Amino acid sequence: MQANSDEMAMSRRPSGSMLAPCALAAVVASPAFVTPLWQSAPSRASPGSTAALSGIDAVGESAPQGGAPQGGAAMAAGAAVGMLMGARAVAGQRRGGHQKPRIGLTARRAAAVRELRPRDRTDGHGWIKEDPQFTDTDNASVASTHTVTFKKRPSGIKRYTHGMDGKGAMVMEMAEKARYPGDPLGQAAVAGVKKGFVVKSVAGKDVRGWDFEDIMDLLEDYVPNPDVQSTAAFKSGKVTREKKNKQVDFPAEIEYMELKEGAVTAGAPAAASMPKGAWMPRLSPWSDEDLKKERERAMAFPDPANYTGPRYTNASSLDEAWIKKLIAFQKDGGNLPKKDAYLLVLDTIARLRSETTLMDVVVKPGQTLTVFGDLHGQYFDVMNMLDMTGLPSETKPFLFNGDFVDRGSWSIEVITLLFAMKLKDPDRVYFNRGNHEMLEANIIYGFAGETGSKYDLELFNLFSEAFRNLPLLHLINKEILVVHAGLPGPRPRVWLPGQTHDPEDAVPVNVQPCMLDEIRTVDRYTELSPNSYKAAVDDSPRQEEKYETDTRMIIDFLWADPRGGAGYGPSYRKSRGVFMFGPDVTQQFAQANKLKMVIRSHEVKSQGWLQDHPSLMSVFSAPNYLDTGGNSGAFLQLTPGADGTLDIKPTTFTAVPHPDLPAMHHQQFITNKHPHLTRTMTKKQKDMGDEFGDSDFAGYAGPDDWEEVEAGQKVKA
Repeated sequence: MQANSDEMAMSRRPSGSMLAPCALAAVVASPAFVTPLWQSAPSRASPGSTAALSGIDAVGESAPQGGAPQGGAAMAAGAAVGMLMGARAVAGQRRGGHQKPRIGLTARRAAAVRELRPRDRTDGHGWIKEDPQFTDTDNASVASTHTVTFKKRPSGIKRYTHGMDGKGAMVMEMAEKARYPGDPLGQAAVAGVKKGFVVKSVAGKDVRGWDFEDIMDLLEDYVPNPDVQSTAAFKSGKVTREKKNKQVDFPAEIEYMELKEGAVTAGAPAAASMPKGAWMPRLSPWSDEDLKKERERAMAFPDPANYTGPRYTNASSLDEAWIKKLIAFQKDGGNLPKKDAYLLVLDTIARLRSETTLMDVVVKPGQTLTVFGDLHGQYFDVMNMLDMTGLPSETKPFLFNGDFVDRGSWSIEVITLLFAMKLKDPDRVYFNRGNHEMLEANIIYGFAGETGSKYDLELFNLFSEAFRNLPLLHLINKEILVVHAGLPGPRPRVWLPGQTHDPEDAVPVNVQPCMLDEIRTVDRYTELSPNSYKAAVDDSPRQEEKYETDTRMIIDFLWADPRGGAGYGPSYRKSRGVFMFGPDVTQQFAQANKLKMVIRSHEVKSQGWLQDHPSLMSVFSAPNYLDTGGNSGAFLQLTPGADGTLDIKPTTFTAVPHPDLPAMHHQQFITNKHPHLTRTMTKKQKDMGDEFGDSDFAGYAGPDDWEEVEAGQKVKA
């Protein structure tokens, strides 16, 4: 990887070199929900570039909300690198409403107003937290009207949203252009419909002041989504609403209103500029000398007075009794002393540096390998799992498949326990990196704030270094591959604007599948920027450089999801650069690499696990995710069978009680103590999602979908 590339490539370089610039955004104002964001960087950076942070609120890959953000603009927190980089950020807010935590992601308006159900609709229409506020009955806000005729469904409009108190319907997502003459999905674009247009009448019926759902019943205009079956874990739990209106027959005339500039205003002022000396995450690589000095600094920390918990000095001091004592101590609210925590992380970094991008593991007869999915800081559920599995041992190795931290409010306890088990049994405990073992996510989803509140943010910098050294995949007995998210994407990696989730509108499987030997060569030591995702696809086929191929595969390993349709399709998680992959992609990859199964995590599953494809299984180990998911957790146990091949046994479990502390609780640390990390942002566009397509729940806001709002700035609808 090259320091002067558009990627935020952290290749191992001499101390003093800087990473290519990028900006990180985090949401902290409302600790219920967060959306991450690395801002794109200039194409060239000088080694002396400086770092700057910005952002605020709490919204994420998309998750159930409790106490949702308010306002048409978004508050976000984040980090920026580079002297030319303005700090950017993200988080959704919406006036007049709070989100009720429940399955299906429900939007609740003020208590006196009826409840609305965004994205519970099978047609994909509905409000998403970043959508603008508007009214369709204020004639003074109308700049012009436009009447169009749609000949048949679908017209190419992917999503409408509602205005104040659930009234009206505004175009929020649509096909940008016709793909070919007569393309039905290009009807709206060809007719001149634009994002932000508000429906005035449908087939001669004036619908101003109507409830959003009633207008949608008339239109029934949407792009079919074949991926709902594979990604909407709780589809069967929907509530059926009695329709008041019968859909109109097409062809039909639709009259739209174009709102005046300023009809929508930003809901919050821009944050204060960064004060001199404010904390920023370290974005330069750690050399051996840097780590040696940090160890010396940690050794000088004072020992705590009246401390009665376990002490960590080095890996040789760990045994099963120590691990059990740590589990009980943390359960009662204790944490290791600061000195011990630093030494534990430093020793883990040293161990992880000796590992590789793709690790080979052999499970022998008499052994059982347990694979855990996302944990997300749910320490009490982790303890419950360990009660079922026992601690790792010679006969019971463990593989933790990423997303150890963030979201849950006991991430420190989880990662401390995992690192301690790793150091005690380095050849029996294995880790894969997940998308929540990345700097961008950690500042946004709570782990940075939790580390700062329980220790300090310099320890967070060490955790980030440990995460950058995590392996990405594990190959078990040469027959089962375990990766956090997904498989390598299409080659050539060409982006098709306007591509839908229609199975016939897919990028076909690769002519030559990616092989494990190529994956082994990937340089995993990196952080991703928004520019990483934008640069992860091309407008036309071309020859990639090695660092580009590496970055693109890392994005796939950390972000991709399976889908029901064939080939490759666009992801719900990002607006550009991330793909979903079909069963034919999995089959080709598995057959070429002689794999029996691919195991991944990354998505909430109602029973904690799911066989998405014949050769693909998902496992998610955080039950009742964010205390509102309603899902079970699961783990998978791999045991050699009579024929020598591995049998896979899933075990499902439910959530256990925990202390009365909400998810994302420690994000307050960033909000209150680091207000310089905040910026007011407005949404430029929004990806359509299903209920659980993101599983950190769908509708994820992409990193390049936001722009900064200055105080008093007007925002177009």
